Amino acid sequence: MKRRKAIRPARKEPSADEFRYVGVDEAGRGPVLGPMVIAICALTDRDRRWCATHNVTDSKLIPPAKRDRLAEALRERCWFATAVIQPPEIDEAVRNRSVTLNGLETKYMAQLIKQFREAHLDSPAEIMVDAPVRKTMPFRQLLSYMSGWTDVATLKAENEADLWHRHVGAASIIAKAERERLMHELTEKIGRDIGCGYAHDSQSLAYVHSAQKDDPHVRWTWLTCGKPPEPEDFMEPLL
Repeated sequence: MKRRKAIRPARKEPSADEFRYVGVDEAGRGPVLGPMVIAICALTDRDRRWCATHNVTDSKLIPPAKRDRLAEALRERCWFATAVIQPPEIDEAVRNRSVTLNGLETKYMAQLIKQFREAHLDSPAEIMVDAPVRKTMPFRQLLSYMSGWTDVATLKAENEADLWHRHVGAASIIAKAERERLMHELTEKIGRDIGCGYAHDSQSLAYVHSAQKDDPHVRWTWLTCGKPPEPEDFMEPLL
């Protein structure tokens, strides 16, 4: 039987003033069930070489078993943080056009960037965010204002950034692994198979259609639940 290649996370501790490449990405923006998770992950040059060796990229392109092993290794070797946003808060943001889903995501991304800066006061760094919007410059300016990251030139954002930047791929993997862990806990808590949480999953749909209207695990503003949000509900007005 072919042996599985080991993923070795161990290496020497980086210096406090070493340059960091910081990625930010989310997992679970679209499901009708369960939380959205946003992750931030900081890589040194050595970490980026490690990520290239192990083909760290968009978590959706990595088989679950390998993704979980990569997530564990990344958490051991790199600084990271996560934010978990539950369905009631997501529904509230979608209903409130002064917030919106994009605004909610931006708020938590800004908080994670603040956490990074507080933990790495002596480290030069560049941030790259997988942008939830097409117009990235207004988004970067808003994120700079909300996070206190004053140098917009080093606060970057791209669509599908997890495909092109190892540090964003690393954040994508950590976010996806954490959401999957939380979904597994939720399945055990509920005591029935609720699937992956996406609308294409028959188990997830069955749970949504049988759920009580105050069920905190369901995103009631989703089209799957019978009342579609307006298109602009998902848009950040300032963008």
